[in-house]
Amino acid sequence: MGLKPVILAGGVSEKLSMLVPSGRSKHCLRILGKPVIYYPLNAVERVIEQDIIVVYTFKDVLKDALKYSRRRVIGVEQRGSGIEGAILSAERELSDTDYFLLVFGDLIFDPNALSSLLGVFYKLEPTATVLTIPLNERFISTYGVAVVDIDGSVKKVVEKPSSIEEVEKPAYTLGGIYILPTWILDYLKIGETLPEVINRLAKEHRVVSVHWSGLWIDIGYPADLLEASRQLLDRMKGTHIGDDVEIAETAIVKPPAYIENGVIIDHYSVVKGPVYIGRDSFIGAHSFIRHYTSLESNNRIGAYTEVKNSILQPYVFIDSHCFIGDSIVGENTIVGPHTVTLNVLPRGEAPPRLREHIISIPTIKKPVLKLGAIIGYNVRIGSDTILYPQSIVPPETDIEPGTIYRTKTRI
Repeated sequence: MGLKPVILAGGVSEKLSMLVPSGRSKHCLRILGKPVIYYPLNAVERVIEQDIIVVYTFKDVLKDALKYSRRRVIGVEQRGSGIEGAILSAERELSDTDYFLLVFGDLIFDPNALSSLLGVFYKLEPTATVLTIPLNERFISTYGVAVVDIDGSVKKVVEKPSSIEEVEKPAYTLGGIYILPTWILDYLKIGETLPEVINRLAKEHRVVSVHWSGLWIDIGYPADLLEASRQLLDRMKGTHIGDDVEIAETAIVKPPAYIENGVIIDHYSVVKGPVYIGRDSFIGAHSFIRHYTSLESNNRIGAYTEVKNSILQPYVFIDSHCFIGDSIVGENTIVGPHTVTLNVLPRGEAPPRLREHIISIPTIKKPVLKLGAIIGYNVRIGSDTILYPQSIVPPETDIEPGTIYRTKTRI
């Protein structure tokens, strides 16, 4: 029974466009020093000993796939739009196989999820197998949903329902990983969507759901990047210090921490893990790099600056006396001194897929939603700027010093 893995890494992401320069792929955004495409590639190659087909739109993601994969990568440029067009682009490479493993390229997940999916597929030999994850009703409108029988068979799938009332129970979120028969391409060619094809298979044959409740994140919104960084950092153990790292004797590094080659940490700075610091970055004197921060390569953090639960893409410069909290900063951005990102959301505001975390203070113990600023690439922010929670700074923006910045646009 032939089976080939296909990773879909094409298309354009509107929700993350402020972080992705034109002509480039969201799959190349960095999390803990690796592009997003690394994570599904790594999971697939740890479970399946096969060449991996990568369907792409922009060549940067193919370049990263070739760089980070230990197996042979077959690049296929996407023709046509949507998931269906991406699958059909790989038709030639799938002509000699009975089944294919379809993996969305913006997923970060535990390889054991794939092992479970394959185990059920080979044991039960259904027509198709789909990965499902627990359903969070708050996010239901942003995912596909599978209605599942008591025996694990999929009854039907519903694409991004507007509310939980539209869905029969029990229901689960579709996990973006499928084992499908190659002959479904005939249905895609006549214009059926992937959800329609799965519903056809569920009605005429048997589609089995494999439930997974471990690590699984779909990178579709800015909040997903923060959650992915958080969960990956939670898995970090101990301290790794690369070559040529300079840590001042008065600085403190509290594990877990992963510090890449060429990093300089100046006097009286505190790094409180879990934290990732990318290669050739500089942490200025008296700065505080707090938990769940991912600083990608060539970052510069000025003196007396605090960063927490944030992701800074490569070549970001944060000047002195700043606070960057629960935020994402695009590549090649400069933030002037004394800039503050406010990060506690007003009551009732809940951006898509922003998870709840608990603040534990003697006088406060309740779920608090936090999201700072989403700052695009090639941005210049003047000194003494205050950015309101959930502010979106478009790419190439110049903000005047002393600005109180808020946007009406919401993710």
